[in-house]
Amino acid sequence: MAESELKKLVTRWTAGDSPLVRSSIDLPPTVNAQLASRSEYTSRFDPFVLAVEHEALSRGKLFAPRDGSRAKFVRFNHLDKDLAPKDATTKATQEAETQVLMNKLGMADLGLIREFDLCRFTHGYTRVSAIPTLNKRNQNVPVRLRLFDPLRNGKRPIYVVTQANEALYVRLNPVVVYQWLQAVGVLDLPVWDERATVKLGGKVLETAHPFGRYFALLKEGDASTYRYVYTLLHTYAHVIMKNVAELSGLDLGSMGEYIFPLDLAFVVYRNGTTMDLGNLSSLWRNQNNRFLSRLLNASTHRCNSGRLCDTAGGACPDCIMIPETSCIAQNQLLSRAVLKGGPPPREDATHKGQRITGFLDVVNSVNGVT
Repeated sequence: MAESELKKLVTRWTAGDSPLVRSSIDLPPTVNAQLASRSEYTSRFDPFVLAVEHEALSRGKLFAPRDGSRAKFVRFNHLDKDLAPKDATTKATQEAETQVLMNKLGMADLGLIREFDLCRFTHGYTRVSAIPTLNKRNQNVPVRLRLFDPLRNGKRPIYVVTQANEALYVRLNPVVVYQWLQAVGVLDLPVWDERATVKLGGKVLETAHPFGRYFALLKEGDASTYRYVYTLLHTYAHVIMKNVAELSGLDLGSMGEYIFPLDLAFVVYRNGTTMDLGNLSSLWRNQNNRFLSRLLNASTHRCNSGRLCDTAGGACPDCIMIPETSCIAQNQLLSRAVLKGGPPPREDATHKGQRITGFLDVVNSVNGVT
């Protein structure tokens, strides 16, 4: 009887001409379809999980209230006392130049996360391969995961490492990203207006395609919005990691990346388990806008392998590939062409033999830079 009365009460609140509780907007059928296919994603590539994690990052770090101590996140175009020059005029000049460079790089947000929280764990190992099957003598042989030896109480151990190291956060300008997708000519580009209430990430979610576990579904196919967005963010992260390694003294193997495709953002963090010596904050204090200017140099986006690398998708160990222990996506979905233009990525079968427009080319055309 109580349950029945509660249902009547809720009905009165949500029904009628002027309900007390407004009904929520139903999800588009395309998003519901994406929810149904979540089992085809691994957790590090699940767009729904990544959207929630980015929201948690925003609340906990990016827009966290100050508690009297140093800010958890410092935007490079609005520096705090710890990162800024002592002289107020120099600080204002540096911040203005940083904003100009951010515009040229298509960045809407850029800054330092002082403590990027990470938790890594493992419950077993295999000396053969990380994928479920291994081709041996032309046969697919299952790979056996060996759990760690049990403890005296019979329980299996799980080894956990937690970290809170410095990280660089980058979020791209959604308007420029959409213009770049139009210039590339992806086949499933959704209709989007920057003045609409739905953000570009919501439209990108409707076009998402799973890569499959261990990239089993990542085959050559039509030019896809979601894949191109992921490739752009992933490539951008690698270019920044290489730039950090050259200017800060950090080894590429000591860094990691995290990509949030629906929020058009990524994080490059220090992945070492030793004491964090503040390499990234020191990098900005010492190099600041020189670090950003290098990202615009043509030499940064060039490969010594030349034509050989371009015809193979625009990614090789000589240019933007990094050690696989640092790469979140096994050096897949990478191409220098998405930043500076050139032959399309290897996953794009639509533009074979053509040249795609680079993201930075679109940014400069929008800003009136030749």
